Amino acid sequence: MGRWRRLPAEIRSMILEMVAEDYRFKSEQYALAGYASVCREWQPVFEQRNFQRLVLDQERISDLEQVMGTKQRREYLGHLFLRVRLDDYDCTVCKSKEDYGTIRNNNDIVSKAVWNLLVILSKWTGFAGSRRQQGLTLELGAWSPSDSKHAFRDFHLEHNYPYQEKKDLETNWEAYKLRADKLGLDSLNDPYHWWVNGHRDDVSLESKQRIMGTLTINPNIPEFTAFFQAFPKVEIVTGLLIRRQFYRKIAANSLGKLLRETFTCLRWFRHEAWHDVNPQQQSRFEKDYKSLISWNLPSTLRELYIFEDFNKVLHPERSTKRVNRSLGRALSGASRFLENLSAAFLVDAEDFFANLWPTKEQNSNVIPWENLRKLALTSRLLHPEIGRGKINKLLMAAGRAAAFMPKLEVMEIWNGGEGHACLFRYSNDAGEPKITWACNWGSNVQLAHNVVHCWANLPRHGQHPHGNLTAVVNRLRRGRKQVKTYATAIRYLKLRSSVLDLISDYQLFWEEYNHSKG
Repeated sequence: MGRWRRLPAEIRSMILEMVAEDYRFKSEQYALAGYASVCREWQPVFEQRNFQRLVLDQERISDLEQVMGTKQRREYLGHLFLRVRLDDYDCTVCKSKEDYGTIRNNNDIVSKAVWNLLVILSKWTGFAGSRRQQGLTLELGAWSPSDSKHAFRDFHLEHNYPYQEKKDLETNWEAYKLRADKLGLDSLNDPYHWWVNGHRDDVSLESKQRIMGTLTINPNIPEFTAFFQAFPKVEIVTGLLIRRQFYRKIAANSLGKLLRETFTCLRWFRHEAWHDVNPQQQSRFEKDYKSLISWNLPSTLRELYIFEDFNKVLHPERSTKRVNRSLGRALSGASRFLENLSAAFLVDAEDFFANLWPTKEQNSNVIPWENLRKLALTSRLLHPEIGRGKINKLLMAAGRAAAFMPKLEVMEIWNGGEGHACLFRYSNDAGEPKITWACNWGSNVQLAHNVVHCWANLPRHGQHPHGNLTAVVNRLRRGRKQVKTYATAIRYLKLRSSVLDLISDYQLFWEEYNHSKG
């Protein structure tokens, strides 16, 4: 350390900052923690980064209170990921859906883990006026280590998945390629698990159900009963994140209870969940999700991002099915206090704008979206097989809704699937309103006059009636054979970061171009 001490303090500080910033999760997951113990000079630099983001399973929760015992460490923490580990299973059950005993056991594991964590977090108060005014992001997920060892060899299901935050991401997916080479996925032969010559054949419904269970937070376990079945109130959590990384999802009624009773200061909620392969279970989820949207969103919430995922392996018929219309209408009514909203596939823009459809008389009693700045929605109507008349009505309904969104900066309605991608965008940058239509299908497509007229006459454009709105039609450069999934459409969105979490976006684009691999 003698030579180190001879360096000017400013140089030493710059070196430490460079070492800390260049550290990557995939090299050695916990090596950075040791740097903080080298000396007192190193401690604040590395401790701040060590505690910015923590990943816990249920076995580490009990240590959290002691490790984060100081206010300074709690102020460092910005992101806490509770990654609940469920029990392993073997090939005797991997082709069958979970039985009642397994479901009950999984529910108890998740329930106790969530409860124990919330009890600790409920004690973390007094953050107003500190460096941590933005609060804490809590991420939830649950998985079994066996999920990636049978029919589904998905990399993001493994415990050592290296892409944890923005600085870990690589443009060339190096870790994915190394793993594929290591496991020999290009030539994998495991017929019992539907892998033949590096390709996965059709997987049985029961195998899909094994990894896609719905987890209910059970209010009847002893820990809850002692507190009259009410969740602890946690004021420090201002962001709730559930990503598409794991196929299992938390029951909507359990999420509603958390939103209603626990996260009373929540400002944003990102919920990415997979469409269930069991129609009855999906129907139950949608019914409960309508209640969540209608009655359980906290009054403090300002940003809501909903994404329902599906793919050809799990849902070969999903893209042709109609969404639950009541969900879109419920979201429209419950979104009036939001600033940013994105909802993909679980709801349809047609239903969100149902009360403003151009065949209906304009209702003078429409409750405005006073603070809404950014809105992204999907619609099945943006499809090459849908007539232009229906599409035009959708775009006019969106324009009529925009009249009640005085702060709107960007609205995007989009859709994508095998062979097709499309988006409609309204933007208003620096007082220069613009509408854009872009798709990879059709010829000589033009925006209808009544659509342009509807958008040109928004109240905010009143000082320049008809004159300052620009209408643009673009052809997406992807041909039908180049478009494999909806992911192609996402890459053209201005609100791309609203539609998907950054890590989820990264996973999705690997899957699109390597859809036959795990």
